[in-house]
Parts: sequence; C-alpha cells; structure tokens
Amino acid sequence: MKTVHARTLGLRIAALAAVGLVLTACNDDDLDTGATGQTSPTAPASSSATAGASGKAKDPAKPSTRPSGTAAGGNSATAQAKTNKLALTPAEWGTGYQTSADDDTAITAFTMDKSCVYKDSGQVKTLVAYTGRFVKAPRPDGDEVMGTSVASEFTNADAAHQDMAEQLANVLRCTNYKDGEGNEFKAVHDVDAPKVAGADEVYAEEGLAVYGTTDGGKTQDRPFSRVVARKGAVTISVLVDLAPNQQVFEGRAQVRALLQKATAKW
Repeated sequence: MKTVHARTLGLRIAALAAVGLVLTACNDDDLDTGATGQTSPTAPASSSATAGASGKAKDPAKPSTRPSGTAAGGNSATAQAKTNKLALTPAEWGTGYQTSADDDTAITAFTMDKSCVYKDSGQVKTLVAYTGRFVKAPRPDGDEVMGTSVASEFTNADAAHQDMAEQLANVLRCTNYKDGEGNEFKAVHDVDAPKVAGADEVYAEEGLAVYGTTDGGKTQDRPFSRVVARKGAVTISVLVDLAPNQQVFEGRAQVRALLQKATAKW
C-alpha cells in the first residue's frame, strides 16, 4: 500500500468538521435504551457561508509548541485532565490498535470558507480543554483502519451546543469539502443516531474520505463513520476510517460500541 500523506490531518477534519443532523427518538440500534431528554442539534438561524466551526486542521505538534489559550488565558488543567481521560486509548479500541500520532490538545479553530475549504481562524474562545487521540490497526490486506476519539469541554452547555449547531450549518452547505492539505471528504450526510445514556444530544454522520499519498496520488474512497454525544458542556466524538474494501456498516457498528466505552467514563 502506498503511504498515505497527512492521514492524521484528514482524520482530524473528518472527526470535527462536518456534522449531520439526526433524530434520536426512534431508533432500533440504541446504545442504551434508557437515555432520556436527548435532542438533535439545530442549525443556527444564520446558517450561511459565514457560519464557523471549531474543526481541527493541523498536524500534531510537540506539546511544547502547541498553540493554546482561551479567553480566560489558557487551557484549564482540571478540564484538560478530564478530556484526557475521556478520549479513548489504543487498548480501549481493541486488539491490534496502536497510537498513530501524539495527542492533540491545541484549541486552534478552523472555519469553512466560501469554497468549502477549512482554514485557520485563530482560537476557539469558548473551548476550555480539548484532547484528540489517534490510533491505527493493520489489516490482512495491507491497508489500515484509522480511528480518532475526541473529548472537548466548553465554557458552558450553550457554547457546546452552539459549536455542534455551527458544524451542522457547515455540512448543510458543504456536503463535499477539503482541508488545507487537499484531503477530500465527499457525500457527508447524517444517519440515524443511537441513544446514549446521559446525553443531551447525539448525532451521527457517514461519508467518504480521499487522502493524498506519498507518491503524489490519492487513495480510493474510504468510508468513515462518526458519532458525537454531548452532556452539558462536554462533547465526545468517535470516528472510524475504514479501508476502501470495507463496508460502511462495519464502521457504524464499531464506532457506536466505542462511543459507549467513552461515554461510560462521563
């Protein structure tokens, strides 16, 4: 297999950029049928080309060089410890998974421009702490399954909800988009979301990712699945990026089981 260029960058965009609207009230594939009071994210009234989202789009940097800081002057140590705990470890992903990049704790913001490309837009002022953790597992066919788990804590529940709603506005406008490295995300759309115990809102999305390779080419379309749950000011996201010859339902089942592991640590 040709080495994939900027895969972690692409996974970060897929994990945090475009989000689909889903309903959680009637779904036979619930993670936990005891969840109550869940709602689906709603696009803000102004869901135009100027709607922003806190997607991440930089390769992992060494901890000493990561940008950080909020309106209050920096990542909260307490909140950072919490998001570090919530993001899944390779062992929690399962047998064969290993770390594919350093944890990302930067709170840099990226906004979708009018051409449906994510660009650096400074810092997320309402974000208190963020942890993105990246894993991979080899497949018998020589390809890899890639995964990302993300935990974020915002200043309050309204800020966390607004972040989700702004991301929804982006995907309604840009179902096909790119990141700054030319990785492509196509046919991104919402799917039925599972219920998650204790969550205030949940959504799920699926789509296709195309990454650049070290020989200047591009990968085949790679199905990905993602589910995000919010409880108050905290959101947890899990994304599975499959090999081209896998079926999307494989990632759908896996990502829901993994989200259950993460939200059990709420």
